[in-house]
Amino acid sequence: MNRALIFGIPLVALGVASWAAWQIQRLSPERSEAIIMMLPGDFPDLNPFFPRSEAERQILDLIHEPMIRLDSQGRLAPGLAKSWSWHQRVTCWFSTQDALHSAQRRLAEVPPETRQSWNLDEVTTQGLSLLLHFSKPGAPGTDAALQTLASESVLPLTFIRLDSPPSARLSLEKFAKSPEHAASSVRLWFDEDGACELVTTRPLHLVREELTTWLRQNGQTVPSITPMAEVAGLLEPVLDFKLNSTQHTWPDGSPVTAADIRATVSHVMQRGYPVPGREGFRHIQDITVQGSSTVRVTYRRSYGAALASWIHFPILPESWLKKAPEDLEEPPPGAGQWQASRTPSLLTLTPRAAPEGTPQHSLHAITATSSLQARVALATGTLDVAWPGDNSELLEETSLDFHPTQPRNRLLVLWNLRSSRLSELPVREALSLGLDRQSLLANGLDGQARLAEPLFMPGLWYAPKGNSQIFDLELARQKLETAGWLRDVSGIAKKGGQTLDFKLLVTTGNEQRTRLAHLLADQWSQLGARVTVTSVASEALVPEHLAPGKFDAVLLGLDYELAWDQTAFWHSGQIQAGLNFSRLADPQLDLLLESLASEYDTRQIPARARAVQDRFLTQQPALPLIGDLQQIGVRKARFPQLGAPDSHRPLTLRTLLQTASPQSLQMRVPNE
Repeated sequence: MNRALIFGIPLVALGVASWAAWQIQRLSPERSEAIIMMLPGDFPDLNPFFPRSEAERQILDLIHEPMIRLDSQGRLAPGLAKSWSWHQRVTCWFSTQDALHSAQRRLAEVPPETRQSWNLDEVTTQGLSLLLHFSKPGAPGTDAALQTLASESVLPLTFIRLDSPPSARLSLEKFAKSPEHAASSVRLWFDEDGACELVTTRPLHLVREELTTWLRQNGQTVPSITPMAEVAGLLEPVLDFKLNSTQHTWPDGSPVTAADIRATVSHVMQRGYPVPGREGFRHIQDITVQGSSTVRVTYRRSYGAALASWIHFPILPESWLKKAPEDLEEPPPGAGQWQASRTPSLLTLTPRAAPEGTPQHSLHAITATSSLQARVALATGTLDVAWPGDNSELLEETSLDFHPTQPRNRLLVLWNLRSSRLSELPVREALSLGLDRQSLLANGLDGQARLAEPLFMPGLWYAPKGNSQIFDLELARQKLETAGWLRDVSGIAKKGGQTLDFKLLVTTGNEQRTRLAHLLADQWSQLGARVTVTSVASEALVPEHLAPGKFDAVLLGLDYELAWDQTAFWHSGQIQAGLNFSRLADPQLDLLLESLASEYDTRQIPARARAVQDRFLTQQPALPLIGDLQQIGVRKARFPQLGAPDSHRPLTLRTLLQTASPQSLQMRVPNE
């Protein structure tokens, strides 16, 4: 044993010393200020719309600049846009200039104080249309203004939906632009599946006949044509961004433009990237430029949560997107404060600009290495930041402080509220009270998780503060007994001859979730519940179990969303068409969800989010369990001013680099 140690130590030390020397050799003399960071795995692709790890996500945040950021307090902050504001445009169409001018005069006769109470700022004309500009979307004066115009010859607008295939898009666009239909076809937009909506001033029977004839003449199958609504005016929310064109530019010095923003959104939607803001982008009608620095985004429906789509959404230059390859060989150019370059063995990020005379520190990223090499590199000062990933040994390194990053997803138990056993609210309440979540963290996940929030991403300005999740086994048993579920001599809860048994679904091959599911079953057995953990193939979970409602409970992973809209998961209107797999149908919650999703005033969102969460918790459609806990290890000696880790204050690379002082960034050779 001693002989092995004697001969082993020099070999290990030699290997580690060689690794450390290799790193230092990478830092040329002109790179006097550098931070060395070890990634959790191989070098990332740096696709700004599809980060595969938290480390990659934070590197991308340095390279690319979004329209809107979140600051360290989770509040909205300027990015490419230095400011933004909503307003609403209502457009009415007329058949003649005389009718148009008559309607314009009618509104001009409205007293100024009334127009002010309507939030009506301006009335203009364009062709044969009258444009009403309201300072707030959803302004109560919209209906009053339209009522004032009711006696005028306003052309009614017909909304129709065509369930057309993508192949019919070109023919439909030609229809709307043709000389005989252009004047009456006021709007045309397409969904991702090719289906479209047409807004026309022509009567339904006439446009249906014209569409049918046109499509047949162009060799297209006539799709189902469904009338949706008939209204007097077209209501369109408008979001204006004021660009900070002097602070943020592309690497070649050119400014960010509306064309870049429009091209980026189009690229993301066409490529099908699962970005958090897809729902908001689906409702965009047009992106245009107003003046020298204003980008105007017009939406086709009222959706206040559309603003969240722009938070941390990276913008790319149109010139690059026109020739963007499927496989990224080089990182796309960004408008952020850092630029990236890479070799087969090193990823380097350097500041694009810094005031003259200030130190230019760079960030050098290397791929994951062994725990032993990492430990010695830390001890010799040649490694400053480490993403542990699956390297549990690295978490024991005392020279590092491990700071939490922003949580991205969580696990929950989703109940089927139409299940024979779980349809009773007292049963769901008892199962929640009878679950010790802290023990799940300690016993099932080795502490590498945190307690999950019910609905909203923690740390955001509108997210309600964490609700206390009570563990009270005795109270849980009392709730069951009060509801008629009594335990027999064997400890099984029964009611009316039925036992309290149900199946808990997990996806096949996920050992962590399976282990967690058995921990849940063990704890609930103390209440008299018999839980059978059942594995199903991941590809069959939704179509064969969740969508048709053929399940009792499922252990489900959901991403936290930046958007405050939660209707897709919990609104009763989404039971068949959406993601409301729990079958929750609560009229009061529906109204609260609708109010939250349509709220444009960010100051009002916290109160609305709290109201939604409070009502949600009374219904218990799901049981939040744990959230992800990804950590970034920071060498204490290199960043002494950073302070101790705080579970309520996630750390980002951006914050880390901003707090790095020149003195703390001085490189040292090993053992100096």
